[in-house]
Amino acid sequence: MKLILLSDTHVNYDALYAVISKYSDADMIVHCGDILVPHAHVKDKVLAVAGNMDSWQEYPFEQTIEAEGLRILVKHGHDLFNGYAPDYRAVARYAKKRKYDAVFFGHSHIYYDGTVDGIRLLNPGSLWKSRDGSVRTFMEVTIENGTITAVKKTALDLM
Repeated sequence: MKLILLSDTHVNYDALYAVISKYSDADMIVHCGDILVPHAHVKDKVLAVAGNMDSWQEYPFEQTIEAEGLRILVKHGHDLFNGYAPDYRAVARYAKKRKYDAVFFGHSHIYYDGTVDGIRLLNPGSLWKSRDGSVRTFMEVTIENGTITAVKKTALDLM
């Protein structure tokens, strides 16, 4: 299964639609919130959750993906940590209590790929503005035989 994981596109609509166009062959495009696009414009193309800047009525607070025997939580993360100080342990604790194997999340605008307390955590960063001074990022994720592989992509990959 091939997924494109992105978050915090905010007002960078060009990047969002470039991802949708370029990766139309992906099994799923997953957006971890702060999409700021009406759900009707992307509902057939993107699985998305609400970020702290999104309309709570349009997007669910969390979603679950089940693939290759894994339970993956998709959420923005603003309820678990301050945007400038990602608390990876809090994200892992939240997922572990709910029996998830992995979490796809955003909010920090900082790319992260790691495992904390046995929970795989993936944050694609932001295609709008990075908070760690790096380039704007997203992820290409492959799930095969119960293993998650993530590849860092940048806005340059959309050109």
